[in-house]
Amino acid sequence: MQKLTIKNIGAIKLVEFEVNRINVFMGPQSSGKSTISKILCHCQWVEKTCFLNDKQMENYQKQGVFYDSLIEYHKLDGYFHKNASIKYEGEAMTITYTHSSKKTTIKLNDKMIFSYPKICYIPSERNFVAGVPNFSKYNEGNNVLLYFAYDWSEAKEDIKKLDISNLLSREVSYENINDKDYIFDNGSKLLLTNASSGVQSVLPLYQTIIYMLSNLYKKQRALSPSKEMARKDFANEMIMVANRIADGENISNFKKYSNILISMFKMLESYDVKAINKLSDLLPKELSHNIYEAVHVMYRLFNYHYTQLFIEEPEQNLFPDTQQEFVYWLLEIMQNDKKHAAIITTHSPYILFALNNCMMGGLVKDNIPKEEVSDFASHSAWINPKLVSVFELDNGTLRRVQDEDGIIEDNYLNTAYKKNSEEYLELLNYYEDEE
Repeated sequence: MQKLTIKNIGAIKLVEFEVNRINVFMGPQSSGKSTISKILCHCQWVEKTCFLNDKQMENYQKQGVFYDSLIEYHKLDGYFHKNASIKYEGEAMTITYTHSSKKTTIKLNDKMIFSYPKICYIPSERNFVAGVPNFSKYNEGNNVLLYFAYDWSEAKEDIKKLDISNLLSREVSYENINDKDYIFDNGSKLLLTNASSGVQSVLPLYQTIIYMLSNLYKKQRALSPSKEMARKDFANEMIMVANRIADGENISNFKKYSNILISMFKMLESYDVKAINKLSDLLPKELSHNIYEAVHVMYRLFNYHYTQLFIEEPEQNLFPDTQQEFVYWLLEIMQNDKKHAAIITTHSPYILFALNNCMMGGLVKDNIPKEEVSDFASHSAWINPKLVSVFELDNGTLRRVQDEDGIIEDNYLNTAYKKNSEEYLELLNYYEDEE
């Protein structure tokens, strides 16, 4: 399981947590929710960029490279205090950044089992992308908003028509006609740029997620030129090792390749590659052959195995009922063999209440008669609470707000609701009903 530790960045004093399949961060504005999401996204992106790529590992360990790319892409300039630090313990490697020296160290894990992810960050500013015609054609800068526009544009190329009625509880659909985005809303035909803020918020969210969790996996992935070059460089290096072993060179001369070969064999075990615990488990000719076999199917390591979503404020411009429907829909579409994952930041209690329904359903589903399951609106989204982590951010620290069964316990959002209710009840004492 991945683990992230952040110290003294923005409003964050100390945050440390293990990354679950579903991770929800709640808290007041400017408490550090998005900071956590952005830093985790960057660490995972660096991890997959450095996977089987010595040149990128060397590059990201140069002074300032990790930091500079983080603050440029995620707009975090000015957030780092002098004693700030980041430590990310991933599947493939551990990344440590110390701000006082701007030094980054990247260490490969001894037994690396890495599932290559598609990373998609959906920022809270998505309305801006939907409200500006042809936003994806802008190419100035290198930031998360621009790259979300690219992701959404890719989704629109694949999904030309989309019905979003189930989320909005009225007849609303999208269609791309002659490279223009139209919304059909209760008989009216509108350009997306003229649609309501709710539609402009939910459409890019909904369309991008469908593409990233489903449609993306229906086509063959083409590696970027840089990744293809890195793959070929690594493959050539492994073939060189296999040839030297086949020519009789002692296996002990290849200790520096031991961990990476053992990890690669394990990750490719389902493709007729023998998994081993140490290189000496195989005779030299067998080891050489195993390396050849691994190189032959190595491209599969770079196929997307799952999508890691980062969603900021899914509640934006949405009515509470729509927020609930979105949570139910998201958890339902995530439940497939790809083991998709999500980081969600939110202010909304309705997001949490809907999530709690799904976790409670997952907890008690075996006790519910089959004929009654469909009576619950959340039934298709029920999830094991152990796969979900819900945190609140307060005063720069993180607290998990689930009980021993994984259900959300009483927290400050509920407390705030109670305070509002208490004030209302006090005011009610002064109300005089004229009737």
